Amino acid sequence: MLSTEYYFNKYFLQLSVFAFPWVGSEEVAKDIVQDAFIVLMGRQDLLEKGEHVIKSFLYSSVKNLAMNIRRRNIVFDRVRNQINNDEPDDYDILDNLINAELIGTLHRELNELPEGCQRICRLIYIDGLKYDEVAQELNVSVNTVKTQRMRAINLLKRKFLYILLAIFII
Repeated sequence: MLSTEYYFNKYFLQLSVFAFPWVGSEEVAKDIVQDAFIVLMGRQDLLEKGEHVIKSFLYSSVKNLAMNIRRRNIVFDRVRNQINNDEPDDYDILDNLINAELIGTLHRELNELPEGCQRICRLIYIDGLKYDEVAQELNVSVNTVKTQRMRAINLLKRKFLYILLAIFII
């Protein structure tokens, strides 16, 4: 069985050259290869399988890591371009203000719901749990979770309808 150091010395250059076209930076390509070897060091079971398996694993790992960085860079570039192209105007500021106030009001009203409704809404909408997961965590039936969720939504609808009417009447 050969060591990780052996494979590092043998394949580092090739893997770095392999990663470069996706990331466009020699330093980033080298970092990616180092990360692939760190993953390999955590997979001692692969070191027993032979050079062909390890070589395949390294090339696959480098490709996946490089593609992830490339995708992240594309997203960052889009966001950066959008930020640079879009000067905030009065409508954006107003939208942000309305969203902030709406979310603040929603959290305040959520805190005023009955405790059962409040806990279930937090678990579903904030923690992202599914009905059966909430039921299991709270040791209640799925139907109880659905009923409490609907009760909370109806209470919030009434409160927000009242708030909207107050805004438009004033």
